[in-house]
Amino acid sequence: MPFAHVIVPYGALSVEKKKKMVELVTSAIMEAEEAPAAMRPYVTVLVSETADGGWGIAGRGYESKELPALIAAVAAREKNAP
Repeated sequence: MPFAHVIVPYGALSVEKKKKMVELVTSAIMEAEEAPAAMRPYVTVLVSETADGGWGIAGRGYESKELPALIAAVAAREKNAP
């Protein structure tokens, strides 16, 4: 019985996006395991939110209010990548 735990920054995802995350992670597990469709009801995905300031990247802690700027910076780097 596969179980996936996805942890996101507090407030980063709407309820609709959390539901989409569950759907897509479930599909990824099914594909990775080459599982029959009958196994889908037994795949569990938990989406948790970390406390504000309780997450970081590359050794630097962030608050949720910094998330939009971080996403914009990553998008800009990807746009300018060769």
